Amino acid sequence: MIKILFFIIFFLINPLHAKIINPDKQCNTSAVQIDFDFPGAGNLTCEIINSKYIKFFINPETDDSINPSPWFAIRKSKHSEDIKLEFDYKNYQHRYDPKISNDKKIWKKINQTNILKDENGKIIIINFSPSNEKEYISSQELITEDWYNDWFNYLGGLEKVKSELIGLSVLKKPITMFFVEENTNNPYILILGRQHPPEVTGAIAIKSFVNELISKNDLSESFLDNYNIIFVPLMNPDGVENGYWRYNENKKDLNRDWGIFSQPETKSVNNKLINFKDDKKIEVFIDFHSTYKNIFYISDISESHKLQNFLKNWLNNSKPDLLKIDYDYKIVNSMSPNNGISKNYIFNKYNIPSVTYEVSDVEDRDKIKKSSSILSQKLMQSLLELK
Repeated sequence: MIKILFFIIFFLINPLHAKIINPDKQCNTSAVQIDFDFPGAGNLTCEIINSKYIKFFINPETDDSINPSPWFAIRKSKHSEDIKLEFDYKNYQHRYDPKISNDKKIWKKINQTNILKDENGKIIIINFSPSNEKEYISSQELITEDWYNDWFNYLGGLEKVKSELIGLSVLKKPITMFFVEENTNNPYILILGRQHPPEVTGAIAIKSFVNELISKNDLSESFLDNYNIIFVPLMNPDGVENGYWRYNENKKDLNRDWGIFSQPETKSVNNKLINFKDDKKIEVFIDFHSTYKNIFYISDISESHKLQNFLKNWLNNSKPDLLKIDYDYKIVNSMSPNNGISKNYIFNKYNIPSVTYEVSDVEDRDKIKKSSSILSQKLMQSLLELK
């Protein structure tokens, strides 16, 4: 019944004789002007059905996308009439709750009552009331180069944080590694982020996590007296800027390239790690991602070792404080050799606790910031207890 109702509405508002195919990165009618020629927009094409109805086709960067994250972003002008925008995922299914913003800084979810979805989840239609301002509509928040530049400028203003250009992406964008080294004889914590472009909740989490590690308080100061940090927050700048679903510009999944190092982005990090002096030791590895739920995929040290079961203990010790903010999560033991995933590669090569820190696509953004700050504090406390 729902499916029948959907298509009755679909054909009522979708007169077939009015279709005008537009191959450019814009769709302009007398009622509204829409474009998708900006960083993070993704691979879209559009059809003008009529002046108040535009259809978009959402295309992956390659047809063999695994763990598909159907992504789009558009920019619409102000308009004085109701308009309808259709998004067709073709062989894939709608995943994210679409967001809207007029400044790319403050985002809110589009009211679900304005979204009509077909039974198979491959088509959605969004109704927009008249608007007197330009607005961005995106699968998730647009966290692109400008967002990172703002953060990197903040980090650059901190005396304790140093940075180094360690390589270039396929499209010659910088791969930047940051260092906090009070004493180079201390062990290192290695942190990575944004191997997969659409995973913006992981980007929100890594920023709060790292900022807590380097904050000006007694815990952080004590931690940085005993541990160093190296982190690469933006592993896949090409994929982020182009709105890719999964891959880099070479259509390769960076989180399946560890140990292979066929891509300049992963190779640049590995080259830096293997060039560490013998007296420098990585002790914990954290890789930030996003998925459907909050999950920590852990590879823990199980034999007799000062870091035995470190990850499990750290996460369990964090649980009381995380429960206070209603942050629910799972811990999954996950160890596998030779599959190209960064966590598994680092664990097998360096024999250190390694975790993929997955943040739910739909988690409340303030809760992401609070939980990652808590987890950062607990990490510092747990490591200091081992000294």
